Amino acid sequence: MVRAFFSCLFLLIVAGAAGPAFSEERYQPFAENRGWTVAYDRQDKVCIASPKGGKGGLFFVRPNSKDVVVLIASSKLGWLTNEEDYDVVVHTDRRKWTGTMRANVTDGSGGLYLSNPHASFMAALRDAGRMTLSVDNVSYGPFSLSGSNDTLKQLADCARALERGDFSPAKTEETSEAQEVTIGSGMMVDWTRADFGKTYSGEDWTLTLSGEENDEGTATAVLTVRHKEKGETVIRLETGPDEMARGQIGIYPLQWAVPGVVFSSFSGGAHCCTAVALAHASDDAVKTVELGTFDGFGVVPADLDEDGNIEFDLRDDRFLYAFSSYAESAPPVKIMALRDGEARDVTREDAFRPVVERRLTASMRACFEQSTAGVCAGALGNAALLGYYPAALELMALEEIDKQMEDYFLDCDDTTACKGKKRFEDFAEAAGWRLGNWGYETGAVLDDKVTAFVTELAGAKDGFAAEDADPETEYSCDMGPLTFEYDAAKGNALVRGYEYGCNFGAASVLKESLVVDLLCSGEADFWLDRHIYERDGDGLMSLSATGALDTGGATRFKPCPAKAEPRP
Repeated sequence: MVRAFFSCLFLLIVAGAAGPAFSEERYQPFAENRGWTVAYDRQDKVCIASPKGGKGGLFFVRPNSKDVVVLIASSKLGWLTNEEDYDVVVHTDRRKWTGTMRANVTDGSGGLYLSNPHASFMAALRDAGRMTLSVDNVSYGPFSLSGSNDTLKQLADCARALERGDFSPAKTEETSEAQEVTIGSGMMVDWTRADFGKTYSGEDWTLTLSGEENDEGTATAVLTVRHKEKGETVIRLETGPDEMARGQIGIYPLQWAVPGVVFSSFSGGAHCCTAVALAHASDDAVKTVELGTFDGFGVVPADLDEDGNIEFDLRDDRFLYAFSSYAESAPPVKIMALRDGEARDVTREDAFRPVVERRLTASMRACFEQSTAGVCAGALGNAALLGYYPAALELMALEEIDKQMEDYFLDCDDTTACKGKKRFEDFAEAAGWRLGNWGYETGAVLDDKVTAFVTELAGAKDGFAAEDADPETEYSCDMGPLTFEYDAAKGNALVRGYEYGCNFGAASVLKESLVVDLLCSGEADFWLDRHIYERDGDGLMSLSATGALDTGGATRFKPCPAKAEPRP
């Protein structure tokens, strides 16, 4: 029931930014209140309630009087690229609901949904003013719930009207519909060979699609791109022959919040390939830029840093087949964008660090669960982007990965990243060598000041405990003291607490404080933390800057007394 309705959600979010004219032919208004607009979607034949403003929030969809779908949509949830269930916590100003929601990956709208939610979920929304969503220890929102009670009643009335047949059918114009398509800003449409000859228009752009057959049995998709003020150009991309020809056309803000054109073409084949080109209006002409060629069909434009311009949420395809089969490969994230008229890899820019952090924790969980070389190599790639490579490697079950890794993936030749290396000893050597040659940072990142600080803390063999810790609690000297370790041979450091351990990523000593990025694991989960430690006499002040390890602010830890040696 669910997937068919998400295109309408995506388009309503777009309509909020592009204006009512874009959606008035598709959506028939039904009711509104102070927080939501309720409308009938003529195309998908459902009733939908969307928050006013069109910038994301809580959406409701009803195809009839019995079923309801609830979606929480936000551009910040664009990192959800796998359609799977996620553990979530929904907080309102009155109640809390804990459960699972499924990721929506349709049309790049981004969000989590429930089909026919339990009464406890709806009860959490009742009479509340706002809502926040927590996924993977990250909060999203708050989203307004103002008018939600009226919205649910109005949506139920709309569903009953739908069942009575009260709504008029969508208006169609047969002659223009066949050859002309209107594209709203922020919208991607699929095309096939049957669409050759069509014209697509939106914003200041007019785009005409055609095709050319080549002598060698291939074909070329041709897009004539016209801007109303800057002129025109032509983009040619290889496509599949005959009925295999397909791709996508979209209009998105590419740079400086100015709409540009995204054109992609799929060449065909089981795992290959989509070529992507962009067109943008420069000062004096229409310029084209090749974004690149990528595995699979289509690309996912998304405003990942919410600056008004879209980026392309991709992956590093060099990892495919490098450590395992295609099916068992899970490459790390790669983010590309148009910058000053050029296509650039922006993955390492600070603005996208939260995206990479989420991918890292998700990929570490996948590596923990599967222990396959292709999945774990992708996790190491994500870790290296953030300076966590040694930390991530220490947390992996390397013996199990080696056991599952096919032997021939340890072989190498000069045509790959091995550069003369003929064979690797194990997964760890293969990953370190290949990622290093691909430009990933795989070395230790701890300087002398950091190692000296950690070595001093590691001297407290029995660890530290919070000053006010109850002896029977997990933070006490008896149950879960805080201990530090430094391995000089590997250059790695870590801190342990009650049923968790955190390996050091990037770290520095600022005056008397150690500031460190931690990759943590415990109870089959993984998370990140930025922590500050400062010596306070013989004690230790500890502060989690993200609240991941302790949420009560700075805590003073005292040394635990030395344990008595057992008598012989």
